[in-house]
Amino acid sequence: MAQRHTSDCCKRSVEAVSEVKLCCVCETFQTFTAIIKEETDLDDEDALDLAGVLADHILSAIVERLQEANPSLLKDLLQTMEWREQSH
Repeated sequence: MAQRHTSDCCKRSVEAVSEVKLCCVCETFQTFTAIIKEETDLDDEDALDLAGVLADHILSAIVERLQEANPSLLKDLLQTMEWREQSH
């Protein structure tokens, strides 16, 4: 059985946490919120709302892909990241 950790944000028991002790979902949400606040003039509440919508969307898409018979999610994500780096 894998070792369990507790996310400092949501307090859920998860298999992995980041260096700042957040689960993937909490870290995604907090990262989105920070980026939105840096890049826009939205107030805290609106930034949190938008981050929630974006995090829900991307995490739902990941879960859907992982439920496929032969998910190639990692390969697709890496290719997309490479393409975005080259286009900048």
